[in-house]
Amino acid sequence: MEKVFVYGTLKSGFNNNILLSDSKLVGPGVTDDMYVMYEDGIPYVSKSSKQSQISGEVYLVDGHTLEDLDMLEGHPQWYKREKTKVTYFDTEGELITDYAWLYFNEHIPNRARLNNTGIYGHKKSSRLNALLF
Repeated sequence: MEKVFVYGTLKSGFNNNILLSDSKLVGPGVTDDMYVMYEDGIPYVSKSSKQSQISGEVYLVDGHTLEDLDMLEGHPQWYKREKTKVTYFDTEGELITDYAWLYFNEHIPNRARLNNTGIYGHKKSSRLNALLF
C-alpha cells in the first residue's frame, strides 16, 4: 500500500474521486513545503516557485489504484508523481508527518490562473487550518 496526496479532482466531493472508491481516506492534510498552484479547470501544482502550502487529502492506495491514478494523470509525461512530505490528520485525529506521492505538473497552460491559497475548490479542514496556519 502507498500513501497518495490528492489536491484536485481526486479529492472527496469531486468527480475523479470515484477512482479512490476502494481506497482508504487517511485524512486531510497540507504539504510541508511550499509550491505554486495554477488552475485552468483543473489544478496544476508546480515546484517552480514557493507560493503556498498545498491543501488536500491523503489516501492509502493499492498498486492497481496507483496505476489507474498514473494513467489518469498521464504520469510521467504530463503530471509527474514524486514523494513529498505532508502533514495530515489520521482517522484517530492524530497529526502525522510522513511522505506521500503527489502529482506535479510543470506544463502549465498560458491561460491558467494563479491560485495563491493552494486550496482547490476551497474545501479545507478548519481543524487542520487552525493547527497549521
